[in-house]
Amino acid sequence: MRIVNNNGIELAVEIIGEGEPLIFAHGLSGNRKFTLEQFSSLADRYQVIAYDQRGHGDSTPITGPALYDAHAMAGDITVIMDKLGLEQVILGGESMGAATSLLFALKHPQRVKALLLTAPAFSDKANAEKERMQQMGEELRKGDMQDFLQKSARRMRVDFNMPEDVIRKIAWMQSVHQPESLGMACKTVIDWKIFPDIQALKELPMPCCILAWANDPLHPFELAQQMSRIIPRAKLIFLDSLLELFTDPADIGSRYCSFLGSLPGLVNSAE
Repeated sequence: MRIVNNNGIELAVEIIGEGEPLIFAHGLSGNRKFTLEQFSSLADRYQVIAYDQRGHGDSTPITGPALYDAHAMAGDITVIMDKLGLEQVILGGESMGAATSLLFALKHPQRVKALLLTAPAFSDKANAEKERMQQMGEELRKGDMQDFLQKSARRMRVDFNMPEDVIRKIAWMQSVHQPESLGMACKTVIDWKIFPDIQALKELPMPCCILAWANDPLHPFELAQQMSRIIPRAKLIFLDSLLELFTDPADIGSRYCSFLGSLPGLVNSAE
């Protein structure tokens, strides 16, 4: 692990493999370790760069809402690339990370060779899960992490009928965070509207792969469909459900690897 500093905010960055650089940003309550579970199999052909987004994992905890600004978090990607001496990368992210990656790609399209988006959640409209996520944020800020994880596990069993192995995986993923910092992220990030008009995505010139699933209000499949229609070179891949992300994380990386391998011009694309 190495630390990259952006105006006093320390970002924990982990790099595996060699080859074409690929940066991937995790989602809200995720961490770089879960990103590497998805992408470690690509390390034989790509330099995989995973990082804890601000307020998460080993990066600086954030308790002030202004620092969970989407554009500032897209700026973290700029700083990581600059500190690592990378002019162009394959860039991607999941949910919150998809949002920061999109904002970076809109601002610096010449620095993005390909764009990978898992379960987009944010656009020019409010997210339907705002109330639930803000309630979760309050629980985190008022209680401790263990208490939150127990309540969260009960909700996943009762409200979503999630398998126990998935509940354990999510608990592991969330347990590495400082509770007040994650609580502020839940309360703040869910309010994001990342651009005034989604039609701005028409300007993205790079190839784009979107992975999405149905029946998940936090990550509406309709949004993924809309983005795939607007982004000129987008391909939409449908997954059966959210559970696939946790039961077989390596499959996410494999699907992206197949997409990247089909692109002419990338160093590691198929001949």
